[in-house]
Amino acid sequence: MTPRPHERPRHDRAVGALLGAPAAAALEAPHAKPHPPPALKRLTHAALEELTTREETPHPPTDPTDRAWVRALRALARTGTPPEHLPELDDAPHHDPRGASWKALTRTPPTPHDPARGSFACDHLVQAVRAAHHAHDLPTALYTGALAGALWGASALPARALRGIGAHTDPHTPTTEALRLAGPTPDEERWPLAPLNSEDGHTFPSFAVPHPLDPHVLLGDMEYLRNNPHAVDTVVSLCRTHPDDAPHLPHHDWLRFWLHDSSAANANLHFTLNEAAAAVTDLRAQGRRVLLHCWAGASRTPAVATRYAVTALGAPLLPTMADMIRTVGGHLDNPSLSRAVAELDGRELPDPAKSLFNGHLPPRRTPTG
Repeated sequence: MTPRPHERPRHDRAVGALLGAPAAAALEAPHAKPHPPPALKRLTHAALEELTTREETPHPPTDPTDRAWVRALRALARTGTPPEHLPELDDAPHHDPRGASWKALTRTPPTPHDPARGSFACDHLVQAVRAAHHAHDLPTALYTGALAGALWGASALPARALRGIGAHTDPHTPTTEALRLAGPTPDEERWPLAPLNSEDGHTFPSFAVPHPLDPHVLLGDMEYLRNNPHAVDTVVSLCRTHPDDAPHLPHHDWLRFWLHDSSAANANLHFTLNEAAAAVTDLRAQGRRVLLHCWAGASRTPAVATRYAVTALGAPLLPTMADMIRTVGGHLDNPSLSRAVAELDGRELPDPAKSLFNGHLPPRRTPTG
């Protein structure tokens, strides 16, 4: 299936580039306001401008080192691969955050991708930021966060960074800014500038049920979030959202993960599922009542609910996964989610429908439109 515009990896990486610096601040200096230095913001904006339609930035900086750093970030966001030869950054003085961030990114060893052992390739993002902070200073860590965010995407940001960003700002603001810069210009009446009205032309009535193994976690959909502002005090969202969906929620109590209900559209699928489940675990440990939801509450939601039950509550994988899908009237239209949850548990699940339901899927909730 061809990714829809918002599912394209360049958009994930563009948003990651703008969120990368505040994420680095949240990780390395959690009590500081996570706002990047003006020079870093200027360079990041230059790198992202018309990202999806032009190979080169339309307004390159005049300074050679600035220009090289912009070229590096733009290449990362466009292709997911660093440029091979950037002498202006390789030869920059040790104290220059532009060169130091480039070296931290490219010289931090790659992380093995072994989901069953809790190791993910995109862990490199946090490791590069920490290496930059340890070897240099916080500004260098912020520059590294922008580069690493452009490499790995917003879907690679850990939950603690997302919550740290939310303590100081609405993460939807830089998300919208990144998508505006990258282009094409968003329609004023469509997401991200306006709340989402449907996915694939479908709308669903308000829906929520208690998690079968934890009644203080509700499994629901977008309409439930919009129509029941006081049902819970924290929310974990697994779909596109807009500030108007939950204007009552403090930003740090609303964790929004970059996760799509489309096969092959998630660059860091295992990591994102695991982080979302870990976020639910952490919030429940604080005694919070949590709404876990996606657009329809039928695919992404039961996947993360299963991972939460397995890791936090000791539930067995396959019976729990089947129970979650039945509970929400869900489906297996995107089996990559179930397969990834199984792989996180060290299991292979080549045919989820057969393994979970012997090929006879349970009744599913139907949209209203």
